[in-house]
Amino acid sequence: MDLGGLIVPVPTLFADDGGLDPGRNARFARELSEARVDHLFLLGSLGEFPSVTEEERPRLLESVIESVSSPTDVWVGVGAPSTRQAARYADQAEGAGAAAVVAVAPYYLRPTEEAVARYYRALRSEVSIPLLAYNIPSLVGYALSPELVHRLAREGVLVGVKDTSGSIESVGRFLDGRPEGFAVFPGDDRLAAAAIGRGALGAVMGLANLVPKLCGELVRRARAGEAEKVSEAQRLVDELAAVVDAGPFPQAVKFLAQRLRRADVGYRAPYDPLSPEEEARVVERLGPVEARLVPYLGR
Repeated sequence: MDLGGLIVPVPTLFADDGGLDPGRNARFARELSEARVDHLFLLGSLGEFPSVTEEERPRLLESVIESVSSPTDVWVGVGAPSTRQAARYADQAEGAGAAAVVAVAPYYLRPTEEAVARYYRALRSEVSIPLLAYNIPSLVGYALSPELVHRLAREGVLVGVKDTSGSIESVGRFLDGRPEGFAVFPGDDRLAAAAIGRGALGAVMGLANLVPKLCGELVRRARAGEAEKVSEAQRLVDELAAVVDAGPFPQAVKFLAQRLRRADVGYRAPYDPLSPEEEARVVERLGPVEARLVPYLGR
């Protein structure tokens, strides 16, 4: 499979009573697939994966995976605090038809580096589909080292890494010395063009939930080396990222998906809808950029 391109980390959508809403998730995923994004990333940070219960995961996977069509496929986040739990999630994702699994390192308690290596090897033995690591030190509590990730890649355990450190230097360290064919993706929308310019195969862009056409254009032009067009798209992405930053995560993304794309979204406590004050801040920040987003909002 082609791992490159635009990866969209989708939010998980809930019903008005806070329960999982398979229909809303299916419609949201279908509309992104119709926009011809390359990959959807289900149950990542934006997907509030710790909030989704064991019983809900199969229904969510089924509703999303069955709703997309080529060329879009679905990657599933399977990371967990324990190896046994993560392995169960990985097996479940493959059984549901996921194209790849993405595993954040064990979080809350900090294992040794060799224990982390055993964790990823155990996941590799559980599934036959591609396995990617997910480096997000701000939430896990520690960073995956490029040396460990590259070692596991050479062993055939990992095929890629999503780096959400917020640093182009960190992305560069995963790119430098990587085995041939190893995929590196930035998880910060602001780093998309720069990372692809340095050799990343694409980018994970949460803002694609709002403007999939803009993010798709950025990634395609960056991979084609069209510097001037890429710079224009990246500037607009950066401005939109500042809009999202005006509200809490991940609720601001859902609010803006509803406002810009008329998406039917839903929330689960404690990640409740924006307060009137929060909504006003986001809308105020959106004002100067909203008109320039219009060409990218049609289907």
